[in-house]
Amino acid sequence: TQSRSSAASDVYKRQEQVFNQFSTKSFPTNVYSQKNQYVLEAELPGVKKQDIHLKYEHATLTIKVIKQVSEQTGSVQLSERSSGELVRRFEFEDINKNQIKASYEDGVLVVILPKKINEEDEGTTITVE
Repeated sequence: TQSRSSAASDVYKRQEQVFNQFSTKSFPTNVYSQKNQYVLEAELPGVKKQDIHLKYEHATLTIKVIKQVSEQTGSVQLSERSSGELVRRFEFEDINKNQIKASYEDGVLVVILPKKINEEDEGTTITVE
């Protein structure tokens, strides 16, 4: 079970991430916690691979994207697409930062963040002599 302060911290992180998503230009993202890693998937349709910048520091993964939308001639009837810089930040504790991997295919960015393995969390078999 989680301690009360840990649960409150998790709620704060989720609120902060929701705030980041809706307070600025953003992109939809899913994050999954698996046994040995986190998997982050971000939808970035129309973005070129070279316009995606990732940085992990101070327990935070920052995804910065430069999105370019071509200008059309004529009067605008509807404009929902935008150009510019999109930034999202995600906090992860205990990440093995030297083994983070990222791939981008069909408009989806996938980032694998391996968790540090605490030896004290790993079970040990003890032989009785």
